[in-house]
Amino acid sequence: MAAEAHAAAVATVETLAQSIPSEHRQSFRATARALIPCGRVRMGATAPGPGGLTAREREVATLVARGCSNREIAAALYVGERTVETHVSNIMAKLSCDGRARIAAWAVQQGLG
Repeated sequence: MAAEAHAAAVATVETLAQSIPSEHRQSFRATARALIPCGRVRMGATAPGPGGLTAREREVATLVARGCSNREIAAALYVGERTVETHVSNIMAKLSCDGRARIAAWAVQQGLG
């Protein structure tokens, strides 16, 4: 049920994005998608997934792939910017990559972005 609501919200954002001038469309998408609540993970549920990332790290990687800034990610996940910086650093270490673009590429390959 939550997955269906999330998919409907993403579809609505995409529909609305089509009515926005192209030079502002990507910014709109990133901001709007960052506002869509993500599924919550129970505390302690840190079973590694693809790339050895925790569920929260996969959420952060997804938002990085959508072009969100650390500030936007922090707002979407209700955490501080420093926490997001830590997650991004941990993701880069686990994936052996050197930047946000590589995180985004990995997330898209995994079907997260």
